[in-house]
Amino acid sequence: MELLVCVAIIGLLAGLGNAAYQKATSSTRQGVEMSAAKNLGQALQLYIQDNDGFILPGYLDPRDSRVADARNDKGQAIAPAHAAQRYPWRLLPYMNYQVRGGIWVNKLASQIPENDPYRDYLVSLVPTLGMNITYVGGDTRNVQLPGRCATRINRVNRPAGLIAFASGQYEDPNYGKLEGYFEVRPPSGNSSSGAGLATRYNGKAVAVMLDGHAEALTREQLKDMRRWCDEAAVQNNPNWAP
Repeated sequence: MELLVCVAIIGLLAGLGNAAYQKATSSTRQGVEMSAAKNLGQALQLYIQDNDGFILPGYLDPRDSRVADARNDKGQAIAPAHAAQRYPWRLLPYMNYQVRGGIWVNKLASQIPENDPYRDYLVSLVPTLGMNITYVGGDTRNVQLPGRCATRINRVNRPAGLIAFASGQYEDPNYGKLEGYFEVRPPSGNSSSGAGLATRYNGKAVAVMLDGHAEALTREQLKDMRRWCDEAAVQNNPNWAP
């Protein structure tokens, strides 16, 4: 009986220790992602300043001059069609071309070989933080929502409250579940998770707001459409729908 009690106590202590370890690990990883988010926010502000107040577009026409000279973190040219579809290639110049610790902080950064022929694709497909492409910056594919996407910083009601980027996630057949995706969308209906959106830190996601600052938002906060769409903020309607 005493032995069984000892085993039960050891099991309980091991469980508590594991829970504490998981919480500490999650907190550390959140801190690393928060640091990357701040770097991304600073890069976004530099882009906006350099482009007369226009916000970085989520998608561009491949013929746009802003993607003509796009390069990867090795200084190699990226095809305009590819650069037009992925925001990382257009923000890298404002991040001193630092992929690791800026665009990437997930496990994929250490898993993928430098000589992998699909490396550039994966870099742009799964940046740690995805962009709120539907409502911030613009999307040439998104013709069904005219006038509802913020494209100029001076026309946004409250930049400090509008999500530009947030923690992303993606399921890859070769690499499994990845902590990153280039696009995130707001939760809809009763769901607490939108497309590509990840609340991986005890129910919170790291978010970069349009004014450049970063913060962690809960699932309930992420359901508030005023944080995703400027029109919802103007109407002061947390349940706004297009």
